[in-house]
Amino acid sequence: MYACYIDESGHCGKKFDPNQPVEVVLGAMNNLVTKLPKTQRELLGMINGLTKLDIQVRELKAADAYRGRKAWGTVSPEVRFEVFKRVLEFARDRSCKYFIAPIDSQKFFQRKSAGCQIAARLAYPYEAGAMNVVLGVQRLQQGTKNNKGMTFMVFDEQQHHDANLKSMLLRPDQLDWTDPYTGYTVSKSAKNPTPRLDQIFDIPYFSPSHGSIVIQLADWAAFVVNRYLQLTSYCMPESYPGELEVIAQWYGIVGASKVNHTAMEPPGKGEVCEFYRAVRPDGWNMKQWEVESPCAPYAELEELGQQGN
Repeated sequence: MYACYIDESGHCGKKFDPNQPVEVVLGAMNNLVTKLPKTQRELLGMINGLTKLDIQVRELKAADAYRGRKAWGTVSPEVRFEVFKRVLEFARDRSCKYFIAPIDSQKFFQRKSAGCQIAARLAYPYEAGAMNVVLGVQRLQQGTKNNKGMTFMVFDEQQHHDANLKSMLLRPDQLDWTDPYTGYTVSKSAKNPTPRLDQIFDIPYFSPSHGSIVIQLADWAAFVVNRYLQLTSYCMPESYPGELEVIAQWYGIVGASKVNHTAMEPPGKGEVCEFYRAVRPDGWNMKQWEVESPCAPYAELEELGQQGN
């Protein structure tokens, strides 16, 4: 039994927000269903051991740890950044697989305004990213032997998006528009055709993020991808000198756990495949992983790195 836990970073809500130009929805998957309590104890123990403090946090929120907010306010940046690195390595060393769906919010809303039917169905960038993860899991897992219905999906609760996602996922017979993405076909002679999304156990569930350590691991990885894209694809300024160098290192750790790019960006010619390619951040694709033609600070960083080799 596999478990995929989904969280997001850069939530823009229901309209374009220039301060949140990209919304990254990320699923962290592993066969950890029977090992979650142990995983949680190990992770919290590791963090408290690093900080040598009893950090009383109900939820391991990446933004709080990175910015030094709330329970992390008394922890030095050096220790917080070491914790961040160790948490990402913790997920990598336990063979987490990441389904990563960055959605450019402006591109999404522009397509929706232009009458794109897929954007209209998905309604908002978060839902587009969430469906991207669901379809990515289906596409990847259908190649696994004896695995039908063996992936359990849990989303972080989203007050304004859960209902639409549930209504779509409860009626897989109405998801024919996703067939080019997953490669789903039905033989006319089939008496009992395989249902769409046959790799998903029951229906996806929605849970408060503080109740699941793996949702929180997804939050940390999504935060890193989001911040990397902000700095490279959207030319947002560094919040401190050398931030991009730090984020790029962590981004590399996340990349080591990403699933094959064809799960998230299928090469098909169907409208849904074209839609997801069209709403990615400029210069980014999952196969190459690094942003093409990044902003000047990142280009200078790459040049310096090459000179040092």
